[in-house]
Amino acid sequence: MKATVTNGRQGAGIDRSQWQQREMIERGVRSGRITPGRVSRAAGRAAAIRQEERAYRADGHLSGAERADLRQDLEAAQRNIRSEMRDGNRQYYYGR
Repeated sequence: MKATVTNGRQGAGIDRSQWQQREMIERGVRSGRITPGRVSRAAGRAAAIRQEERAYRADGHLSGAERADLRQDLEAAQRNIRSEMRDGNRQYYYGR
């Protein structure tokens, strides 16, 4: 997943949340707690959030409402990832 470039510090919290989400998915894959199908769904959600962020930034900045909407979407995605990691479905990972 690709990181989003911020405009100064304006979106630093959003970028940090996106990074944390990627890390959470990667840890889930390494531990086998997230199956490949669920990784695909999580990646699709992350891509949709990045697209939404690009649309919001099209005018050169994020408004408070836009930033709040992105945070809400990221928090929902992270809750979903955590839930998937706890549901007991496993995919064993043997490294590359």
